[in-house]
Amino acid sequence: MKTKMRTIIKMTIALVLVIGFIFFSCKKKKDDPVPQPTATGNLPPNEQEIITTMRLIFTDGTTTATYQFKDLDGDGGTSPFYGPGTTTASAQSDSIINLTANKNYTLNLLLLDETKTPADTISNEVFEEGADHMIFFNQLSPTAPPSSSVTIAGTNLSIVYLDTDGASNPLPVGLLTKWVTGLSAQKKEILIELKHQPGTKNGTYSSGDVDVSVPFKIKIN
Repeated sequence: MKTKMRTIIKMTIALVLVIGFIFFSCKKKKDDPVPQPTATGNLPPNEQEIITTMRLIFTDGTTTATYQFKDLDGDGGTSPFYGPGTTTASAQSDSIINLTANKNYTLNLLLLDETKTPADTISNEVFEEGADHMIFFNQLSPTAPPSSSVTIAGTNLSIVYLDTDGASNPLPVGLLTKWVTGLSAQKKEILIELKHQPGTKNGTYSSGDVDVSVPFKIKIN
């Protein structure tokens, strides 16, 4: 009889422990932290996007010319391509951005991830998160808003930022710019970079990390 009673007590204790463990586990799972919106109402940002293509679309009001850089397999794979148009490409040495002297151009800069089908337009996300991103030319910090601009030495070229990030004290983004050419100039390299500057963006090049950096060759005729 005593043995039977001990067995019942042990079984009861075991059952209580199991029920307690299940209750604790469920409660723990229910109380586990979940991603919370930031102060701007957005969820925390995802991992850095892939940028395979930088496409420059120039228009002077009557004609449009497109130049691109494309590197679908990243560093260490097939050499990247530069070229005019959207379907053809050539070696960088054969591709030069030709602009006419004493003229104004509008440049629409597209950043794409062409590892996806259809291609993902990363520049849309850059604009939406403009407070954390900025395009720079030859690593130059532009003049202060509202007329933010840079002058590219040796090219007789000025670049004026036409877009802003929508912050309370708006700063340029650089996806939309105006290129103002002067007299003709010899071929010159111009470096176009997207920098990620979360919490540190102040309109200067010094802060943040480079998301993509592409050198182009430009000539004013």
